[in-house]
Formats: sequence, structure tokens, C-alpha cells
Amino acid sequence: MRACVWYALVLFAGVPTLLSAQGFGIYEQGTCAMGRAGTGVAAPCSDGSAMFFNPAGLAGLTGAHATIGVTLIDIQGGFTDDVFQQHTELDDPLIGVPQLYISYGATSKLGIGVGLFAPYGLETRWPMTFDGRFAGYKNYLRSIYIQPTLAYQLTPRLSLGGGLDIVLGKVELNQHLDLADAPVPLPGLPLGTTFSQFGIAPGTDFVNAHLEATKTTVAAHFGATFKATDRLSFGANFLTQAKFDYSGTATFTQVPTNLVVPADLPLALPLGTLTIPAGCHVDDLLTAPTAACGGLGFGLFNTVFVTQPVTTTIKNPAQLVLGVAYKVTNAWTLLGDYQLTWWSQFNELDITFPQDATGFLNRKLFEHYQNTSGFRFGAEWAKSAKWTLRGGYLHHDGAAPAETVTPLLPEGQRNEFTVGATVKLAKALTADLAYQFVRQGDRRGRTREPIFNQVPTTGLNNGLYTLHAHLFGVSLGYAF
Repeated sequence: MRACVWYALVLFAGVPTLLSAQGFGIYEQGTCAMGRAGTGVAAPCSDGSAMFFNPAGLAGLTGAHATIGVTLIDIQGGFTDDVFQQHTELDDPLIGVPQLYISYGATSKLGIGVGLFAPYGLETRWPMTFDGRFAGYKNYLRSIYIQPTLAYQLTPRLSLGGGLDIVLGKVELNQHLDLADAPVPLPGLPLGTTFSQFGIAPGTDFVNAHLEATKTTVAAHFGATFKATDRLSFGANFLTQAKFDYSGTATFTQVPTNLVVPADLPLALPLGTLTIPAGCHVDDLLTAPTAACGGLGFGLFNTVFVTQPVTTTIKNPAQLVLGVAYKVTNAWTLLGDYQLTWWSQFNELDITFPQDATGFLNRKLFEHYQNTSGFRFGAEWAKSAKWTLRGGYLHHDGAAPAETVTPLLPEGQRNEFTVGATVKLAKALTADLAYQFVRQGDRRGRTREPIFNQVPTTGLNNGLYTLHAHLFGVSLGYAF
């Protein structure tokens, strides 16, 4: 029964796995900046997205500006197992990530604004024929940040800005459990005796586990820009850690195995021999005692797999971005950023079932994530009063070590290329377009999670994950 419960815990454990991928920590929060590979800490775009990239960029604005946009993410990839070389493709939908920015130059030095963006989010889906369904087959995560922002120009060269982030978090995870790996809940059997030892084949689905959780928390955002000369500027941006004390509900639904015991099955126990008679339906055996099973029943769906609350604490790690921008000519600008994300803050995860008086269900999971570095390079060309063209390249590390690459997020080191443009449609109306290609290096990983509170190792890895993605950004901006 411990292993059965452990599978439910692994479902909740997938939440930080999704969060902790730098590649799926969505940095594309403005179409203008996306076109130049996300660079903009030293010279933020004037569309209001400075609220995310560097709040100090609101200082010195004139008038009011509103921008609404969306980033569409098309993720493609799959898994090839070591033994049969069978390839399974991801079944992800097209994901839309919204942005909304409203900014206003209250004075020549004071800028104010409010932004709405989603810097963390993911949806991963795998077909039900994939072995990874026992780790998670449909997983949905969303973190919506609402950020009121203030910025002030202290001197003609130095500006500071900051904002308070109200973060709305939601997660939904779905997972099947494998009967072959579940321990047989009979007293007297050796510890670790599983149903596979009684002829149950691996990959026998018998439970669908579903979890939902929501939480609102608060973080903060700070930034500064410094103009060393009329052409050279520097910037810094810091996003604080966001801590989620999640409280969710876990529900379990029995999945029919349609298996029947083919012959009498005697079990030698310390108190005597117990026989499971031929013709006993395994699905009945897992629930209440029945005459067809000799009066035997494990009652798993009345004791273990019942709707119950579950809690855990998850942290979106802090990140620091430093940038430089140089205006080569009046038309050309070159930009570069360095990003450090403290993923080492996600090392262990405690999962608690508050209604479990014995503490039997509580678990500690080990993730051992690593801090990551990212490098971004961009260029911008103001071709004319109507057109501005952009391009860029970025590279960043993977946060997950080799032993924690799973179906929930097969994350790794990435190289990305971007192009974009701004077109002036009318005196006060502009449109931005951007495209980004993501190429992730292939990574070995596993399709299942360890059980019984074990520290994961690369010995569980059983195949190769591949992943790439196409991102499309579009936004409209109106000045008034």
C-alpha cells in the first residue's frame, strides 16, 4: 500500500519539475523583446514590457501606452526507449501565453504602470500508450503575475524602478498507476512483495489519479538603468522568489484491468494458507471482499485511494539579469544580457497529507536542481519611421540534473534563435511580430519515478528525450 500511495505523491511532485525548467520558464513576455532574444535590461522596449524586463524602463516615458499581446508556443518532441527503440511523440496543444501592459508618464521623471504576464507555465500531454503515463500524462501549470510598477529618473543618467507581483498559481496533474508495482496489502507477506510476483504484467493500469491546487502569493521586481554615455547603457533586473504554500485535492478513480485469476492461487502466510480462487476478478479483489474471491478483498479504494487534501510548498526561484546596450549608429543598436537563476533553491520537497494522523503518507522528495546561466544577444535596426527589424540568439543551461529528467518536463540545455519586427500602422497604433526557434540537446531520462522515498539515480534512466519548439509572438500597441 505504501507504493500505491507513493504514486499519488509523485503526481504532486511533478509541480516543481514543471516549474524548474529554465527553458519552460517563459521569458517571452513582450513581442518586441522576443524579437531580439529577450535582451532589453539595459534598453527596454517602449511598449510597457519593461515592467517585466526592467521596471526602471518606465522612467522618462511621455504620455500613456497600452500593449496587448500573446506568445503562441508549439512544442514538439518525444521519447525513444532503450529496449525496443519505440518512439513516442508528445501530444501537446498550441499554448497561448498572454501579456497586457498599461504605462503612463506621470511627469518627465515619474513613470507608473501595471502589467499582467505569465513567466511560468506549461502544458504537457503524452498519449495513453506511453509508459510515462505512470509519471504524468496530462499536466497543466499556470502562474499569472499582476504587477503594479513605479519608476523614477533620479538623474538624467540613472533610473530606478520596482513593482509588487501578485501571483496567481494553479496546477492540474493527471497520472495512471501500475498494479504490477503496487505491494500486496496482506499481513505476513515479506516487505516489498508486489503484484508482479503474482503474475501481474508491468504496465497494468488500475488507478487514475487527479490533482488540482491553487494559491495566491506575493513577489517583487526591481530594476535600474544607467546611461554611461549617450550611446552606452547598462541595466540590472531582479525578480524575487515567489513561495507557494499549495493546498490541493487528490482524487482517485479505479481503472478496470479486466483481469481474472486463471487458477486457484494459494498464498502461504504465517497464520496459514489463503487461497484466491480461480475466476476471481482482480478488479473486485482490489475493492471490497466478494464471495467470488473467497471473501477476500483489499479495500484499496475505501482506504488508500480516497479523495483527500494534500499540501506542499513550492518556490519559484529568484533571478538576476544584467545587461548592456550600445547604439552603434542612430539606426543600429546591439544588446547583450546575462541571466542567473537560483534553481538550487529547489532541492527537496516535503509532501503532507494533513488528515493522515499516522504520518504514513508524508514524503520527502529529492530533486537536486542546479543554478543556471543564460546568455542573450540581440540587434535592432530602425530601418525607417515605419519599420524596425530585430534578431537575436540565446543559450542557457538546463536546471535538471541527469537523474531528474522525466515525462513531466524533459528539460535541458538549449540554443534559440529569434527574428522580429515592429510596423507602425497608424499615428498612434503599432504592431509587433516575432518568431523564435528552440533547439534542445537530446537528454537521457526516465519514464517513471522512484518509490519509497528513494533518492533518484541515473540507473532509472531508460531512454532518450528529444525536444524543439516554435514560438510566435504578436502584439498591438496604442499610444494616447
